[in-house]
Amino acid sequence: MGIWINIFIFLVNCIDWVKSRKFSLVNSILMSLAFSRIFLLWIMLITGVMRAFYSDTLVNKETTLILLCLYIMANDSSDSLVTCLNVFYFLKIAHFSHPLFLWFKWRINRVVLMILLGFLIIFLFLTPPMMVKFMDDNIGSMERKIEQNHTKSFQTGSLQVIVAQILLSVGRLIILVISPITCFLLILFLWKHARQMQFNAMGFRDPRTEAHIRVMGWLVSCLFLIILYYVGIFITESTSSILEQRLTGLLGFAIAGSYPSGHSVILILGNSKLKQASLWVWHQALFFLRGGKP
Repeated sequence: MGIWINIFIFLVNCIDWVKSRKFSLVNSILMSLAFSRIFLLWIMLITGVMRAFYSDTLVNKETTLILLCLYIMANDSSDSLVTCLNVFYFLKIAHFSHPLFLWFKWRINRVVLMILLGFLIIFLFLTPPMMVKFMDDNIGSMERKIEQNHTKSFQTGSLQVIVAQILLSVGRLIILVISPITCFLLILFLWKHARQMQFNAMGFRDPRTEAHIRVMGWLVSCLFLIILYYVGIFITESTSSILEQRLTGLLGFAIAGSYPSGHSVILILGNSKLKQASLWVWHQALFFLRGGKP
């Protein structure tokens, strides 16, 4: 379901870009995010099935390297694009009087593009080659350990591995800091703004107040899905090759997959163009299921 949802987001934005022939930063980020999540969900699905039913295949060094590198690239790309999207919406919607915030707000496109460029340099151009070196060293040590049947610890102190670990840690730390903070600050701004409109005798039935409350609900849901994602990854990585634990690991993949799938649904609900397109597809599906009857 998550794969089909992201294919829908990609196609709608791609068709809109072809029709308008205009560059839109938000549409480009949404299209790239949907594209990266399609690959991410496919890799998670393949890895989960192989872990549950074909665990011997993962012993193969080449298969492990390919799956791990593809997962890292897709996951880091998705997280980077989500962070850029959060920063864009935060700067676009929120209003604070701090001079630094106003400076960023006036240069919103440039700021988001610079953040995206920084993530691309870290994750797409530097990290994958170093991760290949890192996994090659570890898998080689693992194979020697299996062949010699001893418990000697792995030796992975090369400079490439250290640099790769530093780059991964720094990049992911930036994402873990910026993305939740921008969501929290936007929730705080919308909550204060909704209370201010309520105190101005507009009431909760005012459309703008209800819209603010609805957006706050979506943002809280996003934070909840992010927590679920890391819980699912933790469950997956803490399992071994025993059958019951394999199934637990598959459950962890399913829980982790709820974030790239559920967050895409939230993006559809919060985007008028995507929402209208989804309603049109829904009506067409109902019309088809009813055999062409109104």
